Amino acid sequence: MLPEIIFGLNRLPLVSLLLQTPNADDEEFNLFLFAILIIGVIAVLLCLAVGIILTILALLTIFGLIAMGALSASIIVGIAQKSVAKGFRTFVVVFSTFGSAALGTLTFWFLNNVLKWWTEFKAICLGFGIGLVSGFITGIAIAFVIRKLTPILKNKIGNLKSNKAVTERS
Repeated sequence: MLPEIIFGLNRLPLVSLLLQTPNADDEEFNLFLFAILIIGVIAVLLCLAVGIILTILALLTIFGLIAMGALSASIIVGIAQKSVAKGFRTFVVVFSTFGSAALGTLTFWFLNNVLKWWTEFKAICLGFGIGLVSGFITGIAIAFVIRKLTPILKNKIGNLKSNKAVTERS
């Protein structure tokens, strides 16, 4: 009797107006969920493309360093001096020198094309020279800062490890 009352309510004219009938053409396709799926696929493909580009740039940088001898020279200096720190210092100085030379050359070439100060050859030579000098000075400064910061960071890490060991014993 109770099921007939509950399920029979939809036969009343007022109740049947309030009930909604499902759309037969829908076939459970949700456009919003499909749009979210497409956005997710695009985001994944975009992240994949960025990862591939960054990997290619990193490999090209490594191949470039090997080709110009910066990596080889720093390894040879490190082996000859029997010091990893001196090899790393050599790498930092050589890399910053060549990187700044390339950046200085491009900067002066661009400025010369915009402002027309010098001839193109003079702008390229001036940018290369200024880049070499500033890169060498920057490399020495970076190596100095790294040499001064290394003991401080080692001390901090040692303190963190000793504090962690003390708390684990307690």
